[in-house]
Amino acid sequence: MRLINMAVMLLLLFSSLENAAAENAQKDRFHEINDSVVADSKTGLMWALQDNGKDIDWWDAQQFTKEFSAAGYNDWRLPDIKELATLFTGDERNNDGYLIAKPFKITDCCIWSSYDILGGAMTYSFKSGKEIPISFSETYQLRVLPVRGTSKIDLDKY
Repeated sequence: MRLINMAVMLLLLFSSLENAAAENAQKDRFHEINDSVVADSKTGLMWALQDNGKDIDWWDAQQFTKEFSAAGYNDWRLPDIKELATLFTGDERNNDGYLIAKPFKITDCCIWSSYDILGGAMTYSFKSGKEIPISFSETYQLRVLPVRGTSKIDLDKY
């Protein structure tokens, strides 16, 4: 019985150490450049810290990124669907209640991607972690989160 209790205690200890290590890795991964930009050390991408803040269709999202300027850069774009997936946390919610890495601030669940499909584009839901095809003209609960750069990791894992 004593051996079983020790084994359970060790499992609990290792589990809590693993959770703390994962949390620290996420904190070390994202660095706020200023109050509007975050650098991702894992992918090498630079992200807007927060979304555009209101419903937007895909064409206006494209235009928003072309006109977006932050941290002295003006070469922002819509993210690839797999780039968005790298921000999904699984079960850890940010301060706004979404499953997106801290310190990102999004005002609704779904973010437009650059991945267009027949008559629409893919969005990424930070409520469910799912890719959702949506008509280009849809706006409800859809946001844009600009990104810049080229990922330095294999996005096919996402």
